[in-house]
This record gives sequence, structure tokens and C-alpha cells, in this order.
Amino acid sequence: MQFISLSFLCFLLTTWVLWRFMPKERRWQLLLTASLFFIGFSNPGALLVLISSSLLTFYAGLSIQRFPNRRRSLYLFSLVLQVSCLFLLKYIESGNGGLYFLFREAGFREDVLLFAVGFSFYTLQHIAYLTDIYQKRSSPQTSALRFLLFSSFFAKFNAGPLEQTNRLIPQFNIPDQQPAGLLEGINRIALGVFKKMVLADRLAPIVAGIFNGSAAAGSAATLTGVCLFTVQLYFDFSAYSDIAIGSAKLFGIELTENFDRPFTAASVSEFWRKWHISLIRWFTTSIYFPVAFRFRKQKYLAVFLGIGITFLVSGLWHGIGKTFFIWSLLHAIYLSYESLTKQTRIAWKNRFSPIWYNGMSILLTFLLVCFSNLFFRSANLSEALRLLRQLASSPFGGKGPTEGFLAVLAGGGYQEALFNFFLTISLMFVFLFLEKRISTWIRSGSYAFLQLFFLLLLIFLAGVFKHADYFIYLQF
Repeated sequence: MQFISLSFLCFLLTTWVLWRFMPKERRWQLLLTASLFFIGFSNPGALLVLISSSLLTFYAGLSIQRFPNRRRSLYLFSLVLQVSCLFLLKYIESGNGGLYFLFREAGFREDVLLFAVGFSFYTLQHIAYLTDIYQKRSSPQTSALRFLLFSSFFAKFNAGPLEQTNRLIPQFNIPDQQPAGLLEGINRIALGVFKKMVLADRLAPIVAGIFNGSAAAGSAATLTGVCLFTVQLYFDFSAYSDIAIGSAKLFGIELTENFDRPFTAASVSEFWRKWHISLIRWFTTSIYFPVAFRFRKQKYLAVFLGIGITFLVSGLWHGIGKTFFIWSLLHAIYLSYESLTKQTRIAWKNRFSPIWYNGMSILLTFLLVCFSNLFFRSANLSEALRLLRQLASSPFGGKGPTEGFLAVLAGGGYQEALFNFFLTISLMFVFLFLEKRISTWIRSGSYAFLQLFFLLLLIFLAGVFKHADYFIYLQF
């Protein structure tokens, strides 16, 4: 059951109506039932894996506290089990080696073979939960069903945001929903649908034409397509987060914000503080800080190892392959350079106009992120090398600007294609320019109804309804 579908709309509406008339003390039970139905509706195998993983994690947490003499061995065993299952999932997904062939020949369907949609995300939550208990930062949960709800809550199940038990579970006992919160939730869902159908899905064919195109494009069209993929990825994933956060708001639950206008970042480190915030928080607290603390006496070594190992794990989490390794290596180099040149960059900033320096820093950061995403998007290393050769070619591939740039990006350059291209680019820039203000309007009762009207109008007038249920980050 995907977020942008009639089945999810019916599911969400039915759940909310039942929730409104349910006694407060039993609302969390309704949410648990609805979440398990949401998962099992399209993949019963995923539901069995979720329940098994959640119960194992729950009892492992209790055991770590109850048996202090064995807490280290219990924690390590649980950690190895979680990581091994996650690695096996990624290995099978990549189609590498004999495991994929073995499972396929044994007759497993692909959706069952991949263990569970959302497995990557709730596994990271389980690892963080056990680590907090082991390091005595929190106590284990005492209710297996409430912990199962934490793991399965439908709004954040498939692709996050990643939550902590101490932040989310107390919210399942919630006060009566206020109308303002209800309207804000609906507006947030509409904003997510708008980002997905009007922005991300309109950019998708432009990006696909560059990455999957057989005819060589010039450097100008290739660079534009690579940059537009980063924007498409942002709209696509932030749309998913908006729908998740908005859906949770309908039930009075606040999920973690996952994005904070990342294209305004003036450095790569700032970009990562604004992009996929909940996942970066997990990698920072679970990997970077422990590694950096372990080698804290060697200052630079601690930083380099912490950054390198963090992004190596991040690359493996996204997928097993050369392109993901290069993507993680590039970001490790970016952040290591920023760490080494911090004082120098501060001196540069003091020598130049703040507006000029910040503008150039934002542009450079965006281009560096886009360059790394060339490898992130490429299906394999051969495709990435082809794009690199195109970036080094002539601007318009030996043709004129219209034929070598606009026609390549606009799917042939016909009148309708050109209109759609310019409309898409215009909507993209207008939204990015007004993004902060739109976020404010969502929380304002004065403009909420007006904004909802315009969002719905744009969705029906300019939305792409084909493949609207496919989100890029669901593959991770």
C-alpha cells in the first residue's frame, strides 16, 4: 500500500474516523492494528519479519538489563544478528553472487525474498534502541505491543523518519486532536503529494533522458540533467517525509523533520545537517562519535576515520556496488577537506563580501553534491563513466543550443515537450524560492485553507498521475 494511492486514502480516512471515536486509552491499540494491516496488506511476509525482528529486539533489550554479567555478549550477539540480516538483504538486492541465484531457483518471489519493505529503516531503529540500553542512556520498554507499534507505525514504516523509542512511544497516549492540527496535517500531506506529482515526477523523464539516454548529450545538457536529479531526489524523498509527517499529525503524533532546505547549505557538512536529518543523526551517534572517541588522542586521525567509516557504512546501507562506494568516498573527501581547512575558510569569508562568499559557497556545495549523485543515480560504473565523458565533451555535443541542449532535455524539442520542460523548471524555481514561506503558511490558520486550495488545484492541473506511487527511497 503506497502513500499516493486510493487504497491508502481509504485506509487513512477509515483509521482516523475510528481513532476519533475510540477511547483515549485504546487508541494506541487501534494504531497498532492499523499499522500491522498496512504492512500485511501488500506483503504478509514483511509482516512476519517485522514482528519477529521487533520481538527479538524487545526481549534482547530486557535481557541486556536483567543480566548485567552477560550484557556485553547479549548486545554484541543482537547487534551482529541485526547487521548480518541487513547485509544479507543488501547483498541479495544487489543481485551479487550465488545467494540471489540460489533463492531465485528455490522459487522465492522477489518481494518475499527481500525480507520486508522498510527492513533497512526499522533495523537501524532497533540497533539504536539496543545501543542506548547497553550504554545505559535509556531503559528498555516494558510492553512488547507498544514496542511493536513503535517499529510498525504506518506513517514512518517504509522510509522513515527514523525515530527513538523515548520520543515516539510516549506520544501514543495523546490528547484530543485540535482542528488546527488536523488542518496542518492535511496541508502537509497535500504538500507532499504536490512535491511528488508536480515537481519530482515532472523532473523524472528529464533526468532519465540524460542518465538512460543512448545518444550522447553535450556537457551542458548532461550537467543540467545531473543537477536536476539531485533536485528530483530532494522533492521525491521530502515528499515522502511530508506525507509521513502529515499523516502522523492527524493522530496528534509529531515525527522528526527530515529536511531543512538543504540547497541553502554553504558547505557539505551543513548540507548533511539539513538532508535526511534523522538518518544522519543515527550515523553520527552510532558510528561517527564512537569511532572518533576511540581515537580521540589522535585528533585528525579520529576525524578522518570517523568520517571515512561513517560514509563507508552509509554507502553499504544504500547498496553494495562500486557506484555507492565512490559516492561515499567523495563525501568522505569533501568533509575531510572541510575539517582540514576550517580556519582557512573562515579567513576567506572575512576577506570577501558575505553575500558573494555565501552565494559562491552555496553554489559550490550544490555542484559537489550533484557530482557525487551522478554515481548515486548511475545503474553501474559504465553508465557513470559515460556521463563523465559527456561532461568533458563540448557544451552542445557539436550541435546548436536548441538542438544540443533544449531538444535533449525536452524529449525532442517539440512544442508540447518544450512547454512541459519550461513549466517544470519554472515550478521548481518558484517552489524553491518560496519553500520557507510555504512551510510557515502550513502552520498558519490564516493561509492554510488558501494554500490547500492552490496545492490541490496545481496537483490536478499539472500533476503526473502515472507512477505516482513509486518513491525513489523505497528501494533502500
